[in-house]
Amino acid sequence: MQQTMGGLPFTLASGRVVRTAIVYIRVSTAREDMKSPEQQLNICQFYAASKNIQIVDVVPDLDLSGADFAKRKIGDIIERVRANEADAIIVWEYSRFGRTLVGSLYYIKQLEAAGGELLSATQDIDATTPAGRYMRDQFLRLAEYQLDQITDGWKSTHKRRIANGLPHGGQERFGYRRCRGCFRPEENSRSYACKEKCGGLLVPDYLADDEEERTLRSVQLDRGFDMFVHGASMYQVAKDAWQKGVVSLRGNRMDESAWRAVMDSGFSAGLLRGRSDKTTRPTSTRPDVYDIWGDGAHDAIISQEVWDAYVERRIRQANEHQRQSTPKFAYSGLVRCGDLKHDGTPCKHSMKIIGQTRKGKETIRYYTCTRDELHARGSFLSMALHRIEKVVLDWITQMSKGGEHLAQISMERAAKAEQSASEIPNVQKELATLERKKARINEGWEAGLTELDEAKAKMAAVKVEIADTKAKLRRLETEAATNRIPEKEVFQGLLAVWERATPTEKRRALSQVIDHVRITPPKKSATQGSDATIIPLWADDSERILNQPFRKKDAAAAEAAAA
Repeated sequence: MQQTMGGLPFTLASGRVVRTAIVYIRVSTAREDMKSPEQQLNICQFYAASKNIQIVDVVPDLDLSGADFAKRKIGDIIERVRANEADAIIVWEYSRFGRTLVGSLYYIKQLEAAGGELLSATQDIDATTPAGRYMRDQFLRLAEYQLDQITDGWKSTHKRRIANGLPHGGQERFGYRRCRGCFRPEENSRSYACKEKCGGLLVPDYLADDEEERTLRSVQLDRGFDMFVHGASMYQVAKDAWQKGVVSLRGNRMDESAWRAVMDSGFSAGLLRGRSDKTTRPTSTRPDVYDIWGDGAHDAIISQEVWDAYVERRIRQANEHQRQSTPKFAYSGLVRCGDLKHDGTPCKHSMKIIGQTRKGKETIRYYTCTRDELHARGSFLSMALHRIEKVVLDWITQMSKGGEHLAQISMERAAKAEQSASEIPNVQKELATLERKKARINEGWEAGLTELDEAKAKMAAVKVEIADTKAKLRRLETEAATNRIPEKEVFQGLLAVWERATPTEKRRALSQVIDHVRITPPKKSATQGSDATIIPLWADDSERILNQPFRKKDAAAAEAAAA
């Protein structure tokens, strides 16, 4: 990617030779004193050429904070260094690598363990010497101090905005946009100036002169509230918006959870919300979770009466959900849609009792999947409840008879279960060893035998190992449990009490042997009824939905989280 000046390769005091490097560029937010990505790259290229280092790649992280390593590409670059793609990482200055001392030192140690070095183009020091490491750490401390100053500045800005009836951030909200007088001073600027001196006030969205005609988000938001307070589900609100071409601010389709989050915020009612408890995160976006509500300076899209009706129904729904502690039907949550989506994979959505017909004095109910927009056929999928009951009962009857087929499956699954069970003690010993190692790290630091930064780096590494080992243990325990097929006597007992069992008792019993009931469309003609297939707990992982074994967390993600 770059021409070097020639001459001897760049050699550090430790004797390590640096011939190739990856340039890492990071900018968080646009401001007047920031170094643009182009400026950072030019400086790094000149530095590399002066040191006779070849740049093999340039990796940017734009609009990301230096305090957050999990979202950035630092871990990926270190793995590339480990794979001998490069000898070093070059940054414009150390603050580009990270703005927290502990996190930066942790990843620097990971980089050094991978055989690489971190080089700064403008803070040219050799960190392989004691004096160099001291200087590097001072630069990182300075970066952390600057981050604290920026954070305090943002907190002051947030308080000032809230006092003026503005949301804590200046970004646009769904259904709102900046006023007609707002403009960007420069083409790539993230900040705005305003001819009308609006002070950052958002207004209900409008069509600019250069925009195509479309349904405004504010209009659809008003319609969504009206639909919901008059009995429509949030899914119907989301579906109606999609049919009218209304998408999120990023241009994506909004599902019911996205619409719920937008409407719950109360911003469209002219309100700003907050919580007095700052120590925990809210578990829901529901309005009653927030205890601080204030009037915003922006115009409301909906009336206070509509907002009150919306809040009342949202809370009523939550209470109804809490009161429904027992299933109304024996198959609640077990019936899943097997219709194919556009990409050829099963839909897998839970089917619910929607719709019914009368046949004489009998009421026929239907389990239905209404996600027709996901189905490649473009239509609903449903199956009568009594037909599902017959399929389940026939399956229980067949299993109660046992036979050679069931015996063969039982033997195969029992062997897998025994194999998983036999591995559990070894994994438990491994976990106990790691827990002791974690305790020794703490004891070493408390006794003054280990530096704080070294202890934190070791602790982060062992936490990743513990997380992986716990995941492995849960997977083995799940496999040992789900691979065991009940004896035929279990099904015989279930068959004997089936007729007089309550829906709750049936649901509880079925959950011990069935993963789900898969409903698929007619195979031959539209007049033929849908098919139902029982997927038992001991089916292959690819078949199951509800009782999947625990999936081990990605090591890199766990490492980033631990840092």
